[in-house]
Amino acid sequence: MNRNRKRYVMSGVAAAAIATFAIGGYAWYQEPSKAPAGPTVEVRRGSLTETAAASGKIEPDVQVEVKSRASGQVIEVLVDEGDKVEAGQLLVRLDPTDAERDLAEARVARDRVKADLTAARASLSVAELDRKNVEVSQGVAEKSAELGLGSTDAARTAAHATKIAGANTTLRRAQLSSAEAQLKAAELAVQDAETRLKETQIYAPIAGTVLDVAVEKGTLVSSALTNVSGGSAVMTLADLSNLRIVGAIDEAQIGRVAVGQRVDIRVDAYGDRVFQGVVDRVSPLGKEVSSVVTFDVEIVIKDKDASLLRSGMSADVEIVTAEQKDVLLVPLLAVQSAGKRRFVRLASGEERPIQTGATDGAQMVVLDGLSEGDDVLASAPAPAAPAGQGQGQRPGGGQNPMRGMGMGMGRSGGGR
Repeated sequence: MNRNRKRYVMSGVAAAAIATFAIGGYAWYQEPSKAPAGPTVEVRRGSLTETAAASGKIEPDVQVEVKSRASGQVIEVLVDEGDKVEAGQLLVRLDPTDAERDLAEARVARDRVKADLTAARASLSVAELDRKNVEVSQGVAEKSAELGLGSTDAARTAAHATKIAGANTTLRRAQLSSAEAQLKAAELAVQDAETRLKETQIYAPIAGTVLDVAVEKGTLVSSALTNVSGGSAVMTLADLSNLRIVGAIDEAQIGRVAVGQRVDIRVDAYGDRVFQGVVDRVSPLGKEVSSVVTFDVEIVIKDKDASLLRSGMSADVEIVTAEQKDVLLVPLLAVQSAGKRRFVRLASGEERPIQTGATDGAQMVVLDGLSEGDDVLASAPAPAAPAGQGQGQRPGGGQNPMRGMGMGMGRSGGGR
């Protein structure tokens, strides 16, 4: 009897267990999908800044490579790198010996021509006096011949002498003109020699800072005017009060860049410092390198601490192409897409369609579909397991975040 009772009890327990599992499985199957696991963020209002990134080198607006107009040996360098100079300040002296000798020879030649000119003037004066005397003699001879007091041969001889005196006067006048022309040429030669002598002293063409000194005492330099290679560079000057950056902007971003836009500038030397600048010029002509088209953008540095920067520094720039204030923002990784439809998942698990606006690569503007204070998943939930890898699988997991947006930002929305 006891054995039969125990059997009945065991059968009842087994039946109860089976019923419990059946009811639990049915309830589990009928239970709605739970919210996907993961961290959430609260939708807040804020500002969104769109930028176009580029890199380039800091360069002065005016930079001059100083070359010598004369050839010669450097005998004195009067400035060092980093010195500030004024326009017209003496920078370098070349050996003037040859130039001084050429000037002395030119002056001697000019003096000789002046003496020749004086002689030519005297000769002309003599020739004119002689011509006048011969003309008088001719008149007397002709009058005597008319009165019968003299022969016709004497009159003819006097006329011939008059013609010779006239020709001689013309000759002397031509010699005087030649001497005057020679004097002008000699004067020009002296002026040229004086210029060559002045060119042995090299002056600053602009006011600025000495960036580089390429010569020292004893260096031989060649003339930039007569040397086919362009001559020797003596030093480099630059006006560092007007620094600029020329960066290359991708053609996909150039349409958003315009003159006058604000620019944030960063250099490695001052990692925590952001310098300010302004877009000054956008090149209308693109450059193609390795099938990539870029456009040059010139940026003027307008920072009060611009003196900290140095010519030649590498700089990373972000051109502020648009700014939106007091807009709803969500992390870009929280936004998912299916075709043209965009949506987010709320903390409750609800899938909420949204209309979106601009993005800065980290956050996106929400135009409609969310309200300030809503909690959304900080990133897309993990994709559901493929069919055949388990049973009781619930729908609703696994749309991918928006393809092609937010890549390379170094941000992660994974679970804790």
